[in-house]
Amino acid sequence: MLANLKTYWRCDARYFLPAVLVFMVAMALPPFPLFEDRASSMLQLHLVLELFAVIVAILIVVVSWHDLKHQSRPESGVLLAGFTVVAFVDLVHALTYDGMPRLITDSSTPRAIFFWLAGRTLVLLTLLLVALRLRLQLSRYVWLGIAALASAALFWLGTWGMDWVPTTFVTGSGVTTFKRNYEYGLFVGYGVLALLFVYRAGADNRPRFFAFASSCLVMAMGEIVFSNYKAPSDFLNIFGHVFKIVSYAFLYQNVFVLAIRQPYEALRKSEGRFRALTELSVDGYWEQNRNFRFIKVSQSFNGIEMQAMLGRARWELPVLGVSAEQWQAHRAQLERHEPFRDFVYQVEVAPGRVRTLAANGSPLFDEDGEFIGYQGVGRDITEQLAAEKRIEFLAYHDTLTGLPNHRLLQEQFAQLTAQSQHPDARAALLLLDLDNFKGINDILGHASGDALLREVARRLRVKARDVDVVSRQGGDEFYVLMPGLRHTDDVALLASALMESLQEPVMLGGQEIVTSASMGVAIYPDDGGDLETLRKKADVAMYQAKQAGRNTYRFFDVAMNLEAFEHLSLRNGLHRALERDELTLHYQPQFDLSSGAVIGVEALLRWRHPERGLISPARFIPVAEESGLIVPIGVWVLREACRQAVTWQREGLPGLTMAVNLSAVQFKRGDVEQSVLRALEESGLSPQLLELELTESILIQNAEGVLASLKRLKQMGVKLSIDDFGTGYSSLSYLKRFDIDKLKIDQSFVRDLDKDEDDAAIVRAVIQMAHSLSLKTIAEGVETEEMVASLCRYGCDEAQGYHFARPMPASEVTEFLRRAVAQPACTPLNQPA
Repeated sequence: MLANLKTYWRCDARYFLPAVLVFMVAMALPPFPLFEDRASSMLQLHLVLELFAVIVAILIVVVSWHDLKHQSRPESGVLLAGFTVVAFVDLVHALTYDGMPRLITDSSTPRAIFFWLAGRTLVLLTLLLVALRLRLQLSRYVWLGIAALASAALFWLGTWGMDWVPTTFVTGSGVTTFKRNYEYGLFVGYGVLALLFVYRAGADNRPRFFAFASSCLVMAMGEIVFSNYKAPSDFLNIFGHVFKIVSYAFLYQNVFVLAIRQPYEALRKSEGRFRALTELSVDGYWEQNRNFRFIKVSQSFNGIEMQAMLGRARWELPVLGVSAEQWQAHRAQLERHEPFRDFVYQVEVAPGRVRTLAANGSPLFDEDGEFIGYQGVGRDITEQLAAEKRIEFLAYHDTLTGLPNHRLLQEQFAQLTAQSQHPDARAALLLLDLDNFKGINDILGHASGDALLREVARRLRVKARDVDVVSRQGGDEFYVLMPGLRHTDDVALLASALMESLQEPVMLGGQEIVTSASMGVAIYPDDGGDLETLRKKADVAMYQAKQAGRNTYRFFDVAMNLEAFEHLSLRNGLHRALERDELTLHYQPQFDLSSGAVIGVEALLRWRHPERGLISPARFIPVAEESGLIVPIGVWVLREACRQAVTWQREGLPGLTMAVNLSAVQFKRGDVEQSVLRALEESGLSPQLLELELTESILIQNAEGVLASLKRLKQMGVKLSIDDFGTGYSSLSYLKRFDIDKLKIDQSFVRDLDKDEDDAAIVRAVIQMAHSLSLKTIAEGVETEEMVASLCRYGCDEAQGYHFARPMPASEVTEFLRRAVAQPACTPLNQPA
């Protein structure tokens, strides 16, 4: 409120202060009559003053009538009704003034005062409703009807009902106390209303509400003047009418003049905004006359001087890229007065610099529907077209090498098959996979890996025929589609040429690198009639090339497909095996040969497929290792084996060592140390009762990292053994470095122990070496009493195999352990000499 008062004082004081000064001077003068001897002059002056007020009120009504039609201001209905009645009662007030001709009944000062007070009261109420922002959604005819009813009621009351109205004037004495108090009430009302207008003035209506406030203040001062005159001809009476005129002047300025000025002001601002937008916009604006010649254009547009277009048709400009047929079609469209979109043409803005434009236009018609020209915009689409070409390129090409991607290869293959309807038409799909790319990428970094892929792409393009499609599908896989194949020898020649090209050294990161690739080939239509089938079979053949030692190629055949299908089926099944609880553990007891006691069990993984039954570990373990699924499977095996060992202890069985096999892949891709710690923590198994069986390859690959992990596990008490000792890269050095507890003699040596002297010699040597290093030995695959006797003679410590017990589910192991009776396997007859 205070801020609005300060703003009002700063903005409108120049209007209000002079009125206050005049008011103070008028009130200080002694009362004196005007036109005392010329009553007719007084009537004429009064009539002129009132007619001005009536005209202003009528103008407000007219503006509000039209404004209400367009619903532009919410107060228009109130102003329409209120000032219709005000105009009527002010007119009647002037016509019933004392001395005026008879209007149905005699004219008199009390009658004129009644209509005066009614008019001032109606102005007060009308402006109050405006200040309160009353929103009544009524038709303008309804508002006018309300005004007519109110006017009729007041006229009836002021004509035939004056006996009901309190006395307001006494000849010779002047205005009565009622009249004086009523004027004081109007004074207070207008003053409060002025403050209300100032208080409710907002950013959107501040000038209008400030003008209403000024009108109310001037009207309030006039009411003070009307409370003290003695006769109608008194100076104060005429002066009060002047204040009313001034107040109505504010209303005239605020409602009528503003309503007339507002559309022009809005139009001027709109034109200014439009002009600014057309100058700043990326689009250029233009207008043409009925002869299609430019009559208005933007100043400039992306370096194109648009003013040079004035007075000329578009086809008269130095335009490029539009054929005669296109011009003819465009002109025919203009002659039909039809809108057009995206008429594309080119303009040379500088030597060698061409911009591409797209014009959109709509026809213009006058009020009679006559065609008068066109208006529209022109857009510079040079960058847009370049971006679209780039997007299209990226949609069909590999971003790294620029080679066609799978989508473009698919379309090229579709075109090839559509065009090759001859039964003898053939094609070949070569799938090329770089050998050891991951190692190069990991060692030299991704930037060098990307550089190698780009160089491979370049060499493939050089060696391929012009009709061949060289494509990169992602990673280090490339495809070559060879259409028009006459003989498979052509494919072999290209495959050999590609491999030879790839073996040429390439400099990466300051180092000379030699790479190679494995390739698989599928023939269309022999191996498949669609790209996806050919791709799968080429992948099978490529896998066989990898298996054959890499840096070679293989053609697909049916046997490959069966093997690949089996491989894929196992891989897909393993993905779901854990979720569906298809994996289980069997346990094979391990025996101490001296005492015959069960000292531990080895956890052996089994997969019971719902359709194929029990699948041999020899079939699915390699697939699990290759796919990386051995990591989550290995975590599950550890947790399940430890849990089962604790379960047996809780059932009262003696604490047995739980032997769990680990894969080299688990050390590469998983966190074996954390997996073991979590399994022990969750199960509560003592670390001394867990034995990890490692293959020799684990100790060789990433030996330092493996050594650190195994040392920490050993410090906790976990035991370590070497599984299948003697079948890998046996080395005495890692036996010492890795603090191994036990060596497991592979069953391939034990199987013919009593028949093959070489196997017997190997077993004796392993046992003697282990004992010399203070290591225990355990033989697996023991199936006969003769094998037991031999192992006892050689000094083997432990054994497991079908001779003692087969692998069993956990429930059967429980019963087996309860019934087991320790019987020494090594008698004095077969003890070592």
